[in-house]
Amino acid sequence: MTAADRVSVRTQFLKTRLGKGPVLASELEAAARGAGLLGSDQRISDAKPFKRAKESLGIRSVRNGFGSAGEWFWVLEKQSTPSAVAEPDPEAASRIPSSWIEGVGHLRQRRPPPDMPAHRWHQFVADCTKFVASPGEWAERAAALGWDAMTLFGCCRHRPLDRAGSAGLLWAINGGRLVELHRDWAVVERAENGSGRIFDRRRFDVGNFRPPWIGA
Repeated sequence: MTAADRVSVRTQFLKTRLGKGPVLASELEAAARGAGLLGSDQRISDAKPFKRAKESLGIRSVRNGFGSAGEWFWVLEKQSTPSAVAEPDPEAASRIPSSWIEGVGHLRQRRPPPDMPAHRWHQFVADCTKFVASPGEWAERAAALGWDAMTLFGCCRHRPLDRAGSAGLLWAINGGRLVELHRDWAVVERAENGSGRIFDRRRFDVGNFRPPWIGA
């Protein structure tokens, strides 16, 4: 197999694996070994055919978390098939659900929960207010893409910020900026350093969530 063929095979592998959203680099690495595309002692980020395929597809590496708890995701920047990015149907209704607007209005009148610092609660309320008050932007797009109150605003009943996966997208913004929104995932730019954070709603157990405007 020529070098060009090796890159082509790995390009198709990455398109298939990343077509539905970000994937952990460690999971990609394991899948590549299983497919015979990577040696047992090779790192996917170091293998030249994968590096070339990654560059040609415009794939980005995005880190979630810090230190030993941090994880690297690969994100397909340039989607090359119609099904790769689930864009909203232009014919679909794009109104912001009234329940979101009313719910955020209630938040502004509530005190912080007893297990949450006041400054963190006020930042969450500010992020929610900005989200629903931007006509034609993120809230309408979220509604058209199928996001709901739980995956956007919801949180676990007790100490939602103590565990990963216990709060929705708006909690992850925390004074930062929403920069990408897709059907199943989003990218948030952190306020403290401008780095990106992946929010994958498929990894969350919303069965334990409740809207924050519902009392305990």
